[in-house]
Amino acid sequence: MLTTGVAERISFNSFTKASNDLEAVSPFHPKRYPTLRAIVDGDDSTSQTLTDKVSDTLLKQIIRGELPVGSQLKSTQIAQQLGVSRTPVTRALAKLTVDGILTQPNSHQAIVAQGAADWLVQIHELRELLEPEAAYRAAGQLPAEVIEDLRALAQDSQPTPKYDWSQAAQYLDFGLHLAIAEYCGNLPMRVSIRRCWSYKRVSYDLSEGCRSELETEYQQHIEILRAMVEGDAARARELVRLHLTAASEGRFTSQVI
Repeated sequence: MLTTGVAERISFNSFTKASNDLEAVSPFHPKRYPTLRAIVDGDDSTSQTLTDKVSDTLLKQIIRGELPVGSQLKSTQIAQQLGVSRTPVTRALAKLTVDGILTQPNSHQAIVAQGAADWLVQIHELRELLEPEAAYRAAGQLPAEVIEDLRALAQDSQPTPKYDWSQAAQYLDFGLHLAIAEYCGNLPMRVSIRRCWSYKRVSYDLSEGCRSELETEYQQHIEILRAMVEGDAARARELVRLHLTAASEGRFTSQVI
């Protein structure tokens, strides 16, 4: 059952929504990087439907401990508390069940699975296995237009006191890692990495946008991009490994990376 008192209405935050007047002067907008934007949007695994937003809301409540192991989830109650129809809720419950976050024994009501609260940590562990190798394979393989967009985005997301650069830095995070996956030359690896990244917004939401680590991660991303462009496969693999290890060690909470 959805915990009373912790229900939250679905919000529609995006990479283009400004949170204060300073953001109006930022040069960042996904349309400025058309080739990279196509990669980030890709097969729509990283863009969000209403079903995804319901799914993310439920997953956040599971990770925060508001829906502990064994909690029963009723679609009618969830729909009412989130202010949506039953259709996206039913689809969200099915999605979470397929992923293993929920279980439906004997096709009965969905319940929170054992270990579901550690989902983001385990997703990150999978990234640590896949992404360094993907970087090794993709080094020197990024097309010129992708490199051009990544360089423009890196410039636009450079830390500055003049405006809020955090949205641009988050988009660079998505763009660089998904570009590496796109050109790693291994389809199952690409699909698996993209699947991991479909949960990244949950991580951002639960860690206040990772703002405390954004500047450090920006510098790491610049070094990774340089190695990718130069075709230094061994260095790219090691930099991605160190980048992911640092993220794990500096996690926001024990269950949020």
